[in-house]
This record gives sequence, C-alpha cells and structure tokens, in this order.
Amino acid sequence: MSEGPIQVEVQILDRPYKLSCPPAEKPLLMDCVALVDRRMRQAKQGGKLQSADRIAVMAALTLARELLAPAGDAAGLSEVVVRERLQRLTELADETLTPQEKLFD
Repeated sequence: MSEGPIQVEVQILDRPYKLSCPPAEKPLLMDCVALVDRRMRQAKQGGKLQSADRIAVMAALTLARELLAPAGDAAGLSEVVVRERLQRLTELADETLTPQEKLFD
C-alpha cells in the first residue's frame, strides 16, 4: 500500500511555503528547494530585482539555460530526456505551488 502525500514546510527566499509530495520524493523535493532558493538569491544579488516574481523567473531561466545548454551538465542527455525532466519539474511545481495561490487571494 502506498502512502499518501505528506506536507513539507520550506522556505524559499525567506518566504514560507507548504508543499506536498509523496514521502519517497521528499529528499528530491528538498534538493530542488535548496537549488531554487540558491538561484533566487543569486538572481536577487546579481541585479536590481526586488519582486519575488521577477526573481523567480530569472532563476528559472538560469536553471533552464543550464539544463538545455550544450556545454552544460545536460550535454550527454537527449533532447527528449531533457524535455521529459522539464515537464516533470513543471508538474511538480504546479502540484506544490497551486495551493499557495490561495494564500495570496
């Protein structure tokens, strides 16, 4: 019997988020949170961006560029594999952030 999703409280750019994920994916989620937080902080420090939305977009573009760039870590991956990974990350972001939208209404 598989366990249902668990709630995980995290902070990204000093903002709290409650995310849900399957228990087995919690370590991956925490690695993703750490990476996104680090990249958002770099985007904030590297420019004059103050809006969390703009910082998030710049961090996402940086991560996507690194993933898709031929000289990046993904150089040995096929385009199909990269697209599948991006799709899964997008789905994971949608699953975890959609409940957050209610907090800002």
